[in-house]
Amino acid sequence: MKTKTKTKQKLLKFYAFIVLIYFSPNLFAQTSSSPTQSVCIGSNEPYLLNSFNNSSTYNWVLSSGGNIVSGNTTNAISIDWDVVPGGPHFLSVTETDINGCIGSQQILEVTINSIDDASFVLTDYCAGSSNSASSVVTSGGSYVFSPSPSGFETIDVLTGEITGGIGGTTYSVEYTTNGICPSQSIETVLVNSVDDASFVLTDYCAGSSNSASSVVTSGGTYVFNPSPSGFETIDVLTGEITGGIGGTTYSVEYTTNGICPSQSIENVLVNSVDDASFVLTDYCAGSSNSASAVVTSGGSFSFNPLPSGSEIIDVLTGEITGGNGGTTYSVEYTTNGICSSSLIQNVLIYSIPSTGPIFHN
Repeated sequence: MKTKTKTKQKLLKFYAFIVLIYFSPNLFAQTSSSPTQSVCIGSNEPYLLNSFNNSSTYNWVLSSGGNIVSGNTTNAISIDWDVVPGGPHFLSVTETDINGCIGSQQILEVTINSIDDASFVLTDYCAGSSNSASSVVTSGGSYVFSPSPSGFETIDVLTGEITGGIGGTTYSVEYTTNGICPSQSIETVLVNSVDDASFVLTDYCAGSSNSASSVVTSGGTYVFNPSPSGFETIDVLTGEITGGIGGTTYSVEYTTNGICPSQSIENVLVNSVDDASFVLTDYCAGSSNSASAVVTSGGSFSFNPLPSGSEIIDVLTGEITGGNGGTTYSVEYTTNGICSSSLIQNVLIYSIPSTGPIFHN
């Protein structure tokens, strides 16, 4: 009867499977009782029998690919897998019961998989520009900020593109692969601020100095936009216009030359210079002598230079009172417009002829 019991025990031995309880740091915990399994390179994994006898002893043998680090005579072991991918590697176990009976060998085939290469590249970019990740070694993973920014910036989980990145800020982006043996890597990217191309052009009088002012980002260049049809020129470094035609508005574009250049356009009106032309006609002492043919009215007249006598001039009409016969006076007329000008004209006062009394012979 005892012999039959031992025979039955031998027949029942090892209707069991080797189960991998997977705790790889790169994978979620899982179990598998498949006769062919895979692990991640360099991982330390536990294995156990899904049915066993506490009174038995077990002998585990690993053909290659790693080292059994604990539990070699128990029903559960731990294997430190090597750093060389490939396989298959064969893990076997035999049971010896309390009676010294040896059960059939159980074999597990294991392949070592490489850890995904999570390398990717983020290139510093200008705020508002396209900035997706590039040179992704293992595609199909996902991107997140690490750490998350405190503002309203967002990141595309599939491309790594940042939206709303703030100029002058560096962001850390983590990429996680989604293969059998995933991994993560973190890269940083600087969002460069776009240059402020603001500047000021002030309306000016034809022929006057007119360089740009209040330039926020210096060192850029100026051009007409659009180009005028005449012979006007612009200084590319200062924005000063030469040969600007009075009454004409010009559009000037300024382009910065920084890492993230920008442009802005300002308009400037060239005001025409007043025409101070007028006419003074030589006249006889004591006669009416106001200026005539005044092109730009509303200005004022004055002697230039001042006479040494008591002569006076009407500032509104240019009429001279008390002018001495035989004397030439210089009269200056000055307009009072936005772009005033002045002109000097000379006038001669004829002397009145002096004749004696009439005699009768």
